[in-house]
Amino acid sequence: MYMKKSFLFSLVCFGLYGCNGGSDNSKTLAEQFKYDPATQVVENDIHDSVFISALDLSGLDNSKIKSISFTINQKIGSYAKPITATYDWQYILTNGLYDASSNRVQLPIFGLYSAYTNEVTVNIQFVDASNYAFQKTIATDTYVDSAGVYDNVGISIKPSATPTYSYFYLKSRLKNPIIMDIDGNVRWDADVKDDSMSTIFKEGKFITGHVKNISINSLSLYGKTSPISINGTQMGSDAYFHHNIDQGKHGILIELDGTTDGALKLESFLSEIDTDGKVIKEWDLGKIFSEYMLQEGDDPSNFVRNGADWFHMNAATYDPSDDTLVVSSRENFVVKLDYNTGKLIWLLGDETKHWYSYPSLQKLALSLSSGQTPVGQHAISMTKDGKLMLFNNGRRSFNNPIGTPSGIDLATSQTAIFAIDSQSKTAQVVWSFDDGIYSDICSSIYEDKLAAQGDYLINYAAADNRTRVIIQGINKEKQKLFEFTYPSAIPCATSWNAIQIPLENMHFQ
Repeated sequence: MYMKKSFLFSLVCFGLYGCNGGSDNSKTLAEQFKYDPATQVVENDIHDSVFISALDLSGLDNSKIKSISFTINQKIGSYAKPITATYDWQYILTNGLYDASSNRVQLPIFGLYSAYTNEVTVNIQFVDASNYAFQKTIATDTYVDSAGVYDNVGISIKPSATPTYSYFYLKSRLKNPIIMDIDGNVRWDADVKDDSMSTIFKEGKFITGHVKNISINSLSLYGKTSPISINGTQMGSDAYFHHNIDQGKHGILIELDGTTDGALKLESFLSEIDTDGKVIKEWDLGKIFSEYMLQEGDDPSNFVRNGADWFHMNAATYDPSDDTLVVSSRENFVVKLDYNTGKLIWLLGDETKHWYSYPSLQKLALSLSSGQTPVGQHAISMTKDGKLMLFNNGRRSFNNPIGTPSGIDLATSQTAIFAIDSQSKTAQVVWSFDDGIYSDICSSIYEDKLAAQGDYLINYAAADNRTRVIIQGINKEKQKLFEFTYPSAIPCATSWNAIQIPLENMHFQ
């Protein structure tokens, strides 16, 4: 459980143009601003989490403010950049953070260090682009994780420099996502007891799909939750989420189990929805493969098997270079298909598995000129320069039909980037990393796409016989930037994968 934060202390204010100003029209709005942060700014700690608080700023003129931001200063010796968030005035008005009767703003503060006196700088930007800044301190108590896991990180490699990212979140089976910094500090935990396996961070909030019903939940960084229903799906009322939520063409890609056309579809159905829950487009991979194989003269009945986990979709991504989707089938291969028509374009996977016994599927297989083909892969994504990145687990199929080949096992898990030529049907591994760790299920690697040369984040979710999570920062030169560990009593529960999050420059607008 969490303990409430201790008393808020005020510091002497400072401004880019001074704390007090006259009424001379030649002065900026910041110079004219008369304010006393010691009396007009108080902590309003409305959340139990030690990482989340709020400052009430009274006496503000609605017509003169453009935005309000806060910055949490770094701990001495830290490499994570300071957390900074800017709230546009329109966002403040439309999200219930302004009380017009008292000209009071409730400024959410998130990402505080636990057990620490945090120095917080608040900056008010006026409509004439002038700024008024002051400092406050927020002292916090020690973080005590209600799940008994995340307050006991093992730090095996400390950073010696700042990677291209400073923060990342762990998707958890135990509770809401956990945000950590690259120094090994937990910096956010709202303590919401929901499985967050199916989660994406988008527009300043976490969007999580429920594993028991067909709805999503929006969770802001300052702890506000909003349930959202899914509208317009072909799936029946028995549908529910599994595995990942990924960025799509127009919205987000969600993976659903459920019944459609009277058949139970397990981990083979993909939808794209907007953040209001409205379905944009859907793809039934079982139907797509069955129709293609029949057209090519193959009998798909022992490959596409409704009611069985024949496909095991665990990730999907949109490729803007050619308006396609790339989907991970853990049981079989990585598949690319046309976004609009669903036409199959290519397959990349272990050719010693059952799928390769069908001539129609052999026609779609890429020829791999170098490197290891994907085996039981997870966390597919497109890199900034348009290549396929994935975590190559190296575990054979679990659910192939009895009497058919299940494929190979690798001795260790790899992370890899593939360059693929769809026209010539060729692929090659252009970058890979193998640290001698075997993580046969779950797991991930993602690139920091916000940087020109982004560093990578690797999450071995099932290391050491599925008992431990290992989290690594690594660069293109394969140098380890940091390494943390957590115990995992239940496979994939502590963190089934992890991804970067830009808390050093958040903008709410």
